[in-house]
Amino acid sequence: MKISRALHTLALLVSVVFVLAFTVGKAYISVPGVWDAEAHQIQQIRLDPLVSFEHYRVWWGPWFNLFGNLALFFPVGYLAYRRSVAATTCFCLLASLSVETAQYLLAAGYSDMDDLLFNIAGGWLGAYAARLHKSPTTVWLFIACAVVILVPYFALGVAPR
Repeated sequence: MKISRALHTLALLVSVVFVLAFTVGKAYISVPGVWDAEAHQIQQIRLDPLVSFEHYRVWWGPWFNLFGNLALFFPVGYLAYRRSVAATTCFCLLASLSVETAQYLLAAGYSDMDDLLFNIAGGWLGAYAARLHKSPTTVWLFIACAVVILVPYFALGVAPR
């Protein structure tokens, strides 16, 4: 079944909001027990790949970062896929590089080589999944999951401290 242009546009918009909320937005919204916004109000570039697995405050930190970034860009790759997994992966590289640059320029988080690598991998996985089977049901599932996660996330951002 073909995905309508309106559904595709809605899904892309939701995906962009989702990516920005959990990258640049981390500097402004704390999630208790997961991250503190103040820790992400920093302007720093980390170019050493996979160093985060050696130096993390909690054991689950690098794994949360790995799977979080894969999950963050999987829908982007899935929705951006047209004819070529390679072209979609290049698009995800540029999108991720843009996000990391924005984080640096806005002093809204760490611009990290790990994030770039994991985002690209997530985009590649999404593009490959779309190549195998792209359906409106999957697109609706992305939208629903993003909304279910974004509503309480933004509620934390407006909650009195």
